[in-house]
Amino acid sequence: MRLPAAVALAALSLTLPAAAQSSRVACEMAPQAALEQSLGAPGQIVERVDQDGISLCKWQAGDGLIVKLHSITAASQGISGGTPLEYFEQHEADRIANVGAANITTLEGPWQSAQIIDVTTEPNPQQFYSITFLNKDDTVTVETYGMPKQSAVDLAEAVAGAM
Repeated sequence: MRLPAAVALAALSLTLPAAAQSSRVACEMAPQAALEQSLGAPGQIVERVDQDGISLCKWQAGDGLIVKLHSITAASQGISGGTPLEYFEQHEADRIANVGAANITTLEGPWQSAQIIDVTTEPNPQQFYSITFLNKDDTVTVETYGMPKQSAVDLAEAVAGAM
């Protein structure tokens, strides 16, 4: 099963609220040691976008191992009429309705809220995992390809812990 890019980019989580930032640079968010452990080697940046509170970084290493990190600050989302956590929880409900509860699991960790897309209804030979979390009012998605699920979770926890 191949998930649409929009679905893959959605998955959020929160940690204890702190001062929101107006920008974060995705290529600087993943601790280098955690990134290298996940990829099994130093990763090469193959895609990078930084613009007004929205940032994306994609690393590649070895034979098809990929990590993609996408960050959106609360300030850049322009949330009104609610909190970033309320917005995230609504987004979680929408994702479950669209992707199916069998493929989305809530994760406990160093964040306020998080979900992982884990294709459980059929084999997942690409080992694709998408973890979205809300931390310090910013939304981060960590996508991994070609590596075990625990590596994806460990990397997302390292990113959240470094925020």
